[in-house]
Amino acid sequence: MDEINKEFNIPYYIFEEIVDYIELTSKGYCKTMKWENVKALLRLAKINNRLSEAQVEFIINKYNRE
Repeated sequence: MDEINKEFNIPYYIFEEIVDYIELTSKGYCKTMKWENVKALLRLAKINNRLSEAQVEFIINKYNRE
């Protein structure tokens, strides 16, 4: 399996959504809809060539708390 570059820039609007999601889940709230928004933004970033498929999968695997 190819090693991906883990030091890539996440667009700021996605970063903000991930931070909100993590803050809410750390307080004990189940925010499935918030995570769905993050995934939708990641898919859009992939379509617009801002992130690669491997980078999107890395973010999903790292930050998903569902």
